[in-house]
Amino acid sequence: FRRVLFRSSEMSYRSICVGLLRGDVRNEATLEAAIRLAAERDAHLTGMLLIPPLNIPVYAAIPLPDDIMADYYDDADKEADGLRAVFEDGCRSAGVTSNEWRGGAQNIVQSLQNISPVTDLFVLTQHSGGDYGWLIGEASLALGTPILAIPEAGNFESIGKTVLLAWTPRRECARAVRDAMPLLQDAGRVIVFRGNAGDDGRDVELGAHLARHGVKVEIKHVDTDEVSIGNAVLNAVTDESCDMVVMGAYGHSRIRELAFGGVTREVLEHMTVPTLLSH
Repeated sequence: FRRVLFRSSEMSYRSICVGLLRGDVRNEATLEAAIRLAAERDAHLTGMLLIPPLNIPVYAAIPLPDDIMADYYDDADKEADGLRAVFEDGCRSAGVTSNEWRGGAQNIVQSLQNISPVTDLFVLTQHSGGDYGWLIGEASLALGTPILAIPEAGNFESIGKTVLLAWTPRRECARAVRDAMPLLQDAGRVIVFRGNAGDDGRDVELGAHLARHGVKVEIKHVDTDEVSIGNAVLNAVTDESCDMVVMGAYGHSRIRELAFGGVTREVLEHMTVPTLLSH
């Protein structure tokens, strides 16, 4: 047998996909963030326009005329062509030489699932309501690939310099740590944030694990009955001047979170900095 030696190397994102939402005023901000990440990591960048079905009121008992449906998708194709030009110009300016544009995707989650096996990271815009309010949550459960959600408001000249890692010893959080490792390794400061947990030593174990990967880590505990853990995370982002959050998504079932609330739901609805989610 021939012996093959593998040389260990720093983890990285080599394939990034940015999904832009039809008619979204935040598309260029989301695209800018994705291009910056791809340029910093010499990654391949794929872009696509995500097109939802035409919103038909539930009380409409008759199908829409074919010409209305055709106009809707024709307009979406024109928007995709315009965004392609912005995408290609941005990649050219940033030196992202490995890139491709996939046009418009009408079945949103299925289209993202199709490309998920060859994607290391998705970049999508957060939407707390409206036609796209479901997207980040649905995608985080369906794709098996981490998602970097870009907030609905704000400009982000830096992403991942000071990272808040919202931690609890559960499967989805362990997955988030592994998925975010390239960003954690590059950060100047990573805060392991744990709420209402006591001192069981699990945070110290995680800190040691991250340090072995070259992560500059510190640990912060918060005990509070005054606000929820989700709000405590959001407060810590401001208090510690973080420019990114890493967290596991949906530790409880999504139905339970929708009914009773939860950390994922609170952060998704009120996030102020880019947030990486894994499930």
